[in-house]
Amino acid sequence: MRIDAIFTDLDAHTLDPTRPRVSKIGVASGRIVGVDEELDGIDADRVESLGGATVLPGFNDVHCHTTWFGLTLASVDVTALPGGLPEVYAALKTASATTPAGEWINATGYAHRDYDGQYPDLARLDEITGDRPLFMRQTSGHAAIVNTAAMRLAGILEPDFTDPVGGKVVRDAAGHPTGLVEETAQGLVQDLIRPYSLETIVDALDLATAQYAREGITSFGECGIAYGWIGHSPIEISAYLRAREEGKLRARAQLMPQADGLHPIAAHPADGFGIGLDAGLRTGLGDDMISIGPVKFFMDGALSGETAALRENYEGRDHPGYLQADAEALHQQILDTYASGWSLAVHAIGDAAVDAAIATIVDAQTRYGRRAVPNRIEHAGMVHDEHLATLAAHGIAVTPQAAFAEAIGDGMNRSVGPQRRRLLYRAKSFLDSGVLLPGSSDRPCADGTALRGIGAFVTRATREGDVMGSAAERLTPAEAVAAYTSVAAIASGQGAAKGTLSRGKLADFVALDAHPAEVAPEEIADIPVRATVLGGEFTHDAR
Repeated sequence: MRIDAIFTDLDAHTLDPTRPRVSKIGVASGRIVGVDEELDGIDADRVESLGGATVLPGFNDVHCHTTWFGLTLASVDVTALPGGLPEVYAALKTASATTPAGEWINATGYAHRDYDGQYPDLARLDEITGDRPLFMRQTSGHAAIVNTAAMRLAGILEPDFTDPVGGKVVRDAAGHPTGLVEETAQGLVQDLIRPYSLETIVDALDLATAQYAREGITSFGECGIAYGWIGHSPIEISAYLRAREEGKLRARAQLMPQADGLHPIAAHPADGFGIGLDAGLRTGLGDDMISIGPVKFFMDGALSGETAALRENYEGRDHPGYLQADAEALHQQILDTYASGWSLAVHAIGDAAVDAAIATIVDAQTRYGRRAVPNRIEHAGMVHDEHLATLAAHGIAVTPQAAFAEAIGDGMNRSVGPQRRRLLYRAKSFLDSGVLLPGSSDRPCADGTALRGIGAFVTRATREGDVMGSAAERLTPAEAVAAYTSVAAIASGQGAAKGTLSRGKLADFVALDAHPAEVAPEEIADIPVRATVLGGEFTHDAR
């Protein structure tokens, strides 16, 4: 018998309880066909030595924004610039000097908490950019900073302008726009830029997934495509197909359409297909490389901008945030979508939004049963104890981002105050209650390096030396690794194909210099990645 490849000289932690450690892995047709003594007497076209590396299943970031991340790599980056706002202005001035008159300046990575709570001055932005419209995205993705040229093009300066449902154009005390646009109001400006061309999106995927390969990421969930303020083109799926065909997709993608694209479908009444996407597209379509996942709904905004919907006011504020749409209308839309065969991924961060999301998903499952791809609550930023047993009993997964701790953990602690901070982005409580907890980053809203996310689950360390939420929510390194591998696969409905290094599963794995449990917690993020293997082929090789 002859197979494609045998990987040797490795210490693999398989996450398969029936065979937890192996030193040799055999691959044929992209899948694991045997380990250790099962490979005795078998020849291979290639024998690859991994030099004694620690091997884990490939990392899986189940909630990220890959096209967006790729686009940021080609944008003006204003993330935590050490020179403060003057350096932001200088970066925009440099970009403006090379941008033709009338064309867009795109910037990304602004977080007011990195600049002493300040936002750029609109008059200064206008002076720098002139007639070049500016769209500068906040790190969270839930707000953006624009200049007067952009607002004029978007109709925001018209005398009869009103804020869109679920969004806000922030104004000063005199009622003048400041340049900050929140939530759905971003779409007024983004719609002037989109749709991006397929070529642009493919190039973004090329850049993004090349970075994923360097970090050991072999699978990801693209959480919101094609529609709404989070989508990039109504034919975004075609860009993924083209990237695959051109060899520019280096990780497996589960694509989650954003709910704004859903509409009534005139199917046969007996089919019960009331709302969805054309041609009956729904969760489950696809193959091992590109598949359609849940549909993404927004319940609320973000804690970083205090637009997430809370039960009570933000600490020291006179408002509790807001839902993105009428609660009952959103409830009915989600029920109609679920009835048509879609799994659900409901963005809910504040505790009021989480209350509504859980009630809606439970209602949907009670009426129509469970799906092969589990329903999820994206972020689950503030979950009360009363909900833990419900989440576990109904098999609802949650995706809190430990990666938020470093950049915005301190700000979130302050926003909710000392009495509520223990609810923030919980982790250990979910595991102890039997709730599915896959690893995710929300990249580019946070550093998406998988090892950094694993380390953040373990430390929860913030920039100011505190912990995000409660130290009691820390995970062990083994638990954090499982979140990014075996649990991520199960929560994506793909546990039968990946997540462990077992015979018959996809040959996706990462070779590291050390296991995360073998180094100090604060050193996990810096473990070198020697190689990344997807379906038995190297996507990254630094041996």
